[in-house]
Amino acid sequence: MSQEDVELARRAYAALNDAFKAGDLVPFLREFCDPEIVFKPAGILPETAEVRGHDGMLRFAIAQAEAFEEFRVEPQQYIDAGDRVVVALRFGGLARHTGLDVAFEAFYVGTARDGKWTRVDTYVSKAEALEAVGLPERAW
Repeated sequence: MSQEDVELARRAYAALNDAFKAGDLVPFLREFCDPEIVFKPAGILPETAEVRGHDGMLRFAIAQAEAFEEFRVEPQQYIDAGDRVVVALRFGGLARHTGLDVAFEAFYVGTARDGKWTRVDTYVSKAEALEAVGLPERAW
């Protein structure tokens, strides 16, 4: 099942970047996210509260993207973790107020059911993400 989820993650991140460029995240959410999705930020940015559902995800994503002229999400690696997928990624872009190109690193652990994400937990370190799925750090 997880190899299918790895492919789902590849398609979803490509579609997410397209959605940010188009300025419309609703079609992305409908295609890739369960209506009851739960997203847990890592606390890298000011938002730390868990968000739920398409509306919560939309508010969170818009708040993140507003800080940038151009926002991008760049997956670096995908790891099949059995019933979950670990994705190392960089996100950021051209900061709206400073004009600087900034990037943050995060590690996402996604859980999917029936071809849609039901939960995504974010971690600040590779070790935390791998621990969350029960993999040793050398698996990276």
